[in-house]
Amino acid sequence: MARVATPTVPEDLPEEPPDPQASRLTSVPGLHSRSVGTAQNGHLQGGVAVSESAQLRLLPQTKRNGIYFGTAELVSLLERSATALAADHPGTVLRVANLSRQGGGDIGPSVSHNSGRDADVMFFAADRYGSPQEPANFCHYDDNGVADHPPVDAGRYEFDAARNWSLVRHWLSDPDVLVQWIFVSVPLRNQLLDHALRIGAPQSLRQRAARVLVQPRDSSPHADHFHLRIACPPGDRPECLDGGASSDLARQAQVDALLEMYHHGSPGEQRYARELMSLPADSDPADLPPIEGVD
Repeated sequence: MARVATPTVPEDLPEEPPDPQASRLTSVPGLHSRSVGTAQNGHLQGGVAVSESAQLRLLPQTKRNGIYFGTAELVSLLERSATALAADHPGTVLRVANLSRQGGGDIGPSVSHNSGRDADVMFFAADRYGSPQEPANFCHYDDNGVADHPPVDAGRYEFDAARNWSLVRHWLSDPDVLVQWIFVSVPLRNQLLDHALRIGAPQSLRQRAARVLVQPRDSSPHADHFHLRIACPPGDRPECLDGGASSDLARQAQVDALLEMYHHGSPGEQRYARELMSLPADSDPADLPPIEGVD
């Protein structure tokens, strides 16, 4: 199968203008966080703590260091995706590492995580037979998706493309929060996109994933965890700065992905899209406009 060209994040991303689609994004009622500045040079006001549950656990070192605060939008996205994953894959627990300090700022050795819009999330793992496994901590995966570090885990775990893609799908289809980037190594990115193609994931969702799944140039390849970054919440602009992501186009692609699932997806995908768009269970695909440019 042909591989997708290696994506890279542009250097020196310029500040982008306010998002014309901002009115389509909703805020989290009752929570008043604010992301100020950039992810690399900013701070967080009114940081919201991640709440642990049966579906979501913080890594012990993250709890000890108090690095589990984010904007209300980021925290709610993590909690919603954990609940959705547990419904898709019973028994699955989303394991979350560093977010930001309550007031943001440097956390070291990371160069980002300053303004409450970043979260490190453990990959899901499986054994060689495909059975879900839960490593104690981050595992580094080689180009074939097999754990090669730490030594005690080498060869013991494999990258679980099915559950990891399910997580990415929930992040990218969320109706309230716009994902700016998901940092991950190129070989693992390709596994995710290959899996999405094999299971018949909607084309616009795969295109959206191909745009935001990137291997960064200024840090590790991210072969041991996802680094999720959301776009600036609309209410935090203009003090919050995204960088160079075209969030208006990204938001429209996110809407398109939901619409395509609603029009052309499996019954399960149609139900999923209906729920995210808050449509009645008996709604008809003819109620929504057609998708243009979809195979």
